[in-house]
Amino acid sequence: MVGYLLVTHGEIGSSLADCVYHIFNKKISRLDCISINPTDDIDKKKIAISQKIKKNNSGDGVIIFTDIIGATPCNILKDFIIKNKVEVLTGVNAAMLIKALSSKNKDLNNIIQDCIEAAEENILQIDPND
Repeated sequence: MVGYLLVTHGEIGSSLADCVYHIFNKKISRLDCISINPTDDIDKKKIAISQKIKKNNSGDGVIIFTDIIGATPCNILKDFIIKNKVEVLTGVNAAMLIKALSSKNKDLNNIIQDCIEAAEENILQIDPND
């Protein structure tokens, strides 16, 4: 099974994980979070990221989700990308995580495509008349 890691500003990742745990009514063992804060030692965070990647990789790869392209968490994660083994998706939202964690028996690249589609399909302006 593919493993997952949220690396975000502050508690964004853990808040999204809590939301997903609520929806699934259980904690997901293959999902971890790392918060990046302004006062953090980035080298220590890189070590923590590396450890979480190893922990969550059962051989099928790891998808790392982050919040904002070009920001510190995203920039840190570029060093961890290994094509078809460790991939990074930015713009994380709950729909992406739910889709990823619902994807059983799919490979890393199919899950990534499903996550991107879920994100796109769930960004809408709500019409009060609908």
